[in-house]
Amino acid sequence: MRKYLAIILGSVLMAGCALSPQDVDVNPKIVVEKPEQTIDGVVSVAVYDDRISKSLGNRGGVYGKTNAINTTDKLPLALRSAVELGLRELGMTVTQSEEVAQFQLYLDELEYEVPEGNYVTQVDLKTRVRVTAISGNERFTGSYSSTIRERVPSAPSEKKNEELVNKVLSDVLNRALADPELEDFLAGI
Repeated sequence: MRKYLAIILGSVLMAGCALSPQDVDVNPKIVVEKPEQTIDGVVSVAVYDDRISKSLGNRGGVYGKTNAINTTDKLPLALRSAVELGLRELGMTVTQSEEVAQFQLYLDELEYEVPEGNYVTQVDLKTRVRVTAISGNERFTGSYSSTIRERVPSAPSEKKNEELVNKVLSDVLNRALADPELEDFLAGI
């Protein structure tokens, strides 16, 4: 009996060292300062997830390759909602029509990395997006990136990972909408 109890206890302890896969919810926040110029055009927003892999990476630890971290399927919708809200805060009207200027956001990269080894001591996240705005024959294209490094005492919880992913996405979207060249283009719509 003691032998079986020791085996069960050992198995439970070993399982405690493993990290489970996670699916994080994305809900980035955009904080837009009112531009100096009037931006009051009408625009339609589309978001494209152009990443090669839909996985952000692995959470690390003892079984580092078996504990993927992913976003939920709502990622493009969450990005679109954030961008639409940001554009409205700039003064624009957002619609679904294809007859108006187009604002396209392409998510090219969203990665989650931890150092090699059995213990997770830091998390590095990086993201890159492209923005293409089209109005008639005029076109604006910009590329924006953001990187964060967070020192952690242990592998982050799902809640902490959601916070980190949303932080890096919020930062890159804020950078895009604060671009003076993009603002100038949108003001001419």
